[in-house]
Amino acid sequence: MKPETNNHAPDSGAKVLYIDPFSGVSGDMFLGALLSLGFPERMLVDAVDKIIPGEVRFDISEVTRAGLAGIRCKVVVTDGPPRRTLNDMIALIESADLAISVKNRCVRIVESLGEAEGKAHGARKAVHLHELGGQDTLADIVGVATGILHLGIGEIMSGPVNLGKGFVDTEHGMMPVPAPATAHLVKGMPVFARGPAVELATPTGAALIKELAVGFGPVPEMIVESIGTGAGGRDNPDFPNLLRIFRGHISRDLPTDESVMIECGIDDVSPEYLAPLTASLHEAGALEVHMIPTHTKKGRIGALLRVLVPSGSEERMARTVLDLSGSAGLRSWKVSRKILTREMVEIVSAYGKVKVKRWRSPSGRWRVKPEFEDIRELSESSGIPMGELRDRIMAQYYLERGNEQTED
Repeated sequence: MKPETNNHAPDSGAKVLYIDPFSGVSGDMFLGALLSLGFPERMLVDAVDKIIPGEVRFDISEVTRAGLAGIRCKVVVTDGPPRRTLNDMIALIESADLAISVKNRCVRIVESLGEAEGKAHGARKAVHLHELGGQDTLADIVGVATGILHLGIGEIMSGPVNLGKGFVDTEHGMMPVPAPATAHLVKGMPVFARGPAVELATPTGAALIKELAVGFGPVPEMIVESIGTGAGGRDNPDFPNLLRIFRGHISRDLPTDESVMIECGIDDVSPEYLAPLTASLHEAGALEVHMIPTHTKKGRIGALLRVLVPSGSEERMARTVLDLSGSAGLRSWKVSRKILTREMVEIVSAYGKVKVKRWRSPSGRWRVKPEFEDIRELSESSGIPMGELRDRIMAQYYLERGNEQTED
């Protein structure tokens, strides 16, 4: 899912990762921070060897930056071609023996880099990633995606990204900071520039945050379990060249909503008028409307109308219920609701785009449901029965995102 710049609150019970790019972000800094959190070095090496066997080695050490400690993970190229095309990199990822969620994340990140490079140099999508087409870029991306899966992260948030300032030397000569590709990648992100006149956020680092973070803002209300610190290669005096990440979980206390239930019996309205009544009450602001078949006084068959309304609107909604239902009276009482946070993601299928509503259960597992209207419209245009089309969309969702589910 693409990042949004609102204050997105992580779901209850989920394992979360908060990225603090106060001194920028790069692929090797992210790797160092994950290793600092407990991502095993052996697992990192094995994952990268499945993509580019024998082409890199990792020099991992504990260092200090402006007096603060962090893990430095330097990717050293030892073999392989000097540069690969975008399609070459994607083909290597897709053919590797890696978890599907790792491969999907890696492809999204590489494609983001390609789109940003293309925009920076006047093309729809870059064929070559210029200075980003090497083994170190692949190692950074595959290593980070593998580390996130291993650490059981269900959701990632980020703080504002420090871009740095000044100029950076590239294949195309001196370029302003942020580099052109980085500038395109951080579109929609909160950013700032502070500290030394150097590049602090690299294109790879920006692409990682763009594709992994679901929201930006201050540290969410979370119980911090561990903190990882990754170090960049430069030791800037008085400004620690470090990336901090916080791993923890959100309190399992579900958010509570105070609402009011309004109820009345209806036994003198033809059933054909009940459906429009339900729609009218929803339009008037009801949260939920239920028609429950029942027996009323004198043995009549009728309906029990229950309308859930927001607290504070009960007087207005009570008048609306009496006006629209024709009932001579009603009952009401306050109720407390437990609500799981919901969000919408988009699946791009062969039949068109489908919005999928999803919410995370207290155990940390996603529950998903394609939007009915999207399925109906695509069913009409494609000729595929709605049930079959829904199953195909669900299968695609779980293929692309199913391994994002986590359990505490």
